[in-house]
Amino acid sequence: MTARVLVVDDILANVRLLEAKLTAEYFEVVTAMNGVDALEAVQRTKPDIILLDVMMPGMDGIEVCSRIKQNPATHHIPIIMVTALDQPEDRIRGLEAGADDFLTKPVNDVALFCRVKSLVRLKMLTDELRSRMATGEDLGLTNIDGGCGDVEAPADVLLIDNRGHLGDRIVTAFDGQHRLFSSNEPQQAVFDATETDYELIIVNLDLQDYDGLRLCSQLRSLERTRQVPILIIVDPDDDQRLMRALDMGVNDYLLRPIDRQELLARVNTQIKRWRYTERLRNNVKQSLELAVTDPLTGLFNRRYMENQVGILVDNASNRGKSLAVLTLD
Repeated sequence: MTARVLVVDDILANVRLLEAKLTAEYFEVVTAMNGVDALEAVQRTKPDIILLDVMMPGMDGIEVCSRIKQNPATHHIPIIMVTALDQPEDRIRGLEAGADDFLTKPVNDVALFCRVKSLVRLKMLTDELRSRMATGEDLGLTNIDGGCGDVEAPADVLLIDNRGHLGDRIVTAFDGQHRLFSSNEPQQAVFDATETDYELIIVNLDLQDYDGLRLCSQLRSLERTRQVPILIIVDPDDDQRLMRALDMGVNDYLLRPIDRQELLARVNTQIKRWRYTERLRNNVKQSLELAVTDPLTGLFNRRYMENQVGILVDNASNRGKSLAVLTLD
């Protein structure tokens, strides 16, 4: 996997270090040394992901992140904040500004590449949907909604935990903003997830008598849950399983002990992104339907007829059978 990465840091040594690491993994790297240059580079180079330092003179990383996420043309670009700060309140500020994740200096190489690749995969999916929507707009079939998703309406969130100590803390953190449904039977929870339109699934990776990674893998392998965001709860020293989870497509993680404000901020981030991509998918589906149906009657149009008649004629010819066509005005 390759992608264009924008690295933003006011310290040249940090920029060169990240640039060397990413280039060695065949990423295309663009750099900026301050917030103003970063905003210009985003518009000029259209990066697939941004590694953004928090502490910069003048316009800091939080402000840069907020401006990128407020711009309809760039809000879908994933941002990883790179910082020496490791306090929950610092992460919360970044998440509320729209950041997708945090890396703490000195940056761990495995965490860096795993997180970048995970977010780039999501970005590529979004780009494909945005491209199809743009085609629909050019044909006059739909309009692109440039705004990102919102969390004004409550979301249905599924918690899978058979140790029984996370539910109350999460409900308290939600404070009525979202609806939490809990399951202490991991295998049954997978079936429930395929039958209910959950907008986020939270998994305690340290399940009792069940492999949390296998559960995440099952959720990612099923069509109904393949795109639903997954947030895992993991121990801070469980790096190996965390990296494997991210590599298989888990969207985000929260380290114990759980900070309630950070939990809500990460949940809201995932729900925003989910609602945005779902809106893209629905608009693409609508544009495809409008391309072959008459909006007034709901009947298939000439474009659909020409394609289907050709298939029917070929089938009849191959089978040596006659074909009748009846037209009504």
